[in-house]
Amino acid sequence: MGASGGLHLRPARDSDRRALWRIHTEAVETLCQGVYAPDELNTWVSLLRPEGYLRPDRPRTVLVAERGRRMVGFGQLDPRQGELEALYVVPDEVGRGVGSQLLAALESVAWGDGTPLLGLDASLNAENFYRHRGYVSLHPARRPLTARVQLACVRMQKRRPVTASRQEPAAGAMTPT
Repeated sequence: MGASGGLHLRPARDSDRRALWRIHTEAVETLCQGVYAPDELNTWVSLLRPEGYLRPDRPRTVLVAERGRRMVGFGQLDPRQGELEALYVVPDEVGRGVGSQLLAALESVAWGDGTPLLGLDASLNAENFYRHRGYVSLHPARRPLTARVQLACVRMQKRRPVTASRQEPAAGAMTPT
């Protein structure tokens, strides 16, 4: 995949698991503060494990974003279900286009695969990010973490643009493996 503004997107590798976990943990601990209660954040982070990423029993399209030699974000898509399952960026890279580029590349995979709708559960701090990129809020939702802790989120979706009919993915996009 190409580089833009020093940012390079590529498919995730098994050796990236620990870095994916670190990015996810840092993003939740920092960017969700004040949005979720401390016990919600602690529960969320405590459930994250490096071995939970890139599981062979759950084939997904997972892209990572690198700036230089540093991994600064990742996104995960289940194109068969039309579900964006994850999009996380390290806190010091927020607002620098990392999330937007990852999202655009994952959407290109989904649209190129013929997915008519792309859905996601947006954390409360990410709802505006997705809305500004064409996603529509459907309803409030809850993401169960444990029997006691369920995170508030917003169910959102975006329809495949008319111009994104079944064709070759846009330049720089990955096709699922």
